[in-house]
Amino acid sequence: MGLTETEALVLRTYNLAEADKIVVCLTRTAGLVRGVARGSRRIKNRFGAALEPFTLLQLTYYQKENQELVSIRNADILRSHFNLLGDPQILAALAYMGDLVVEFSPPHQTNDKLFRMVAACLEALTQTPQSLQSILRYFEIWILRLEGFLPDLRRCGECNRSFADRETVQVNPELGLMCRTCAQGKGEVLSKGAYARLCASQKESPLIFAQQSIDSSIHVQVEIADLTNRMIGRVLDRRPRIQPTFHSSPA
Repeated sequence: MGLTETEALVLRTYNLAEADKIVVCLTRTAGLVRGVARGSRRIKNRFGAALEPFTLLQLTYYQKENQELVSIRNADILRSHFNLLGDPQILAALAYMGDLVVEFSPPHQTNDKLFRMVAACLEALTQTPQSLQSILRYFEIWILRLEGFLPDLRRCGECNRSFADRETVQVNPELGLMCRTCAQGKGEVLSKGAYARLCASQKESPLIFAQQSIDSSIHVQVEIADLTNRMIGRVLDRRPRIQPTFHSSPA
């Protein structure tokens, strides 16, 4: 407990009383943290624009023992993403990403890989905002993987045999992957294009994944979006609170 300094990404804020905000952050060293920023709603305050959504901060906070809400003492901007916040579609997508991080990540549980993945997706989105849909798919795949809910993409979930090159892969009712022999005609066939992009996401950065997805057909993009959405809904036992809109753009 005590004073902590760490990198953090602002996910969302809530008004508190007349002059304060509750800030929800994903931190590099302490996972999901909720804190109170005293006086942050006043016209003149020490936080300035640092508490805008998806700003990368050097955050300093104080936490008392057995108290979940921390007290935010200082927030210095390391990387802003203000340029993204003027686009309503991107703003909705960022809210969706933040919502999923909050849903999937337990408070105060360090997950450096999750922090780096979210930061990399934001950086990719800054460089190629036209690739919003591909970056969202990458984010969904990886948050499922990092939280332990993505099925093994390399082998059949029924017989545990590794998939051969160009083998037909199918999706079972539990949304796991299986070979044609185990499926026995009961599963949905996953197109080779969609399966290839799913596997590529495990080896590529979000920026490279988005660039390599440009040539993917709209059918492949919609197929992956439908699959990840169903996987997320199955984990949460409901549809995500915020729903991004899928647009049939080339990237």
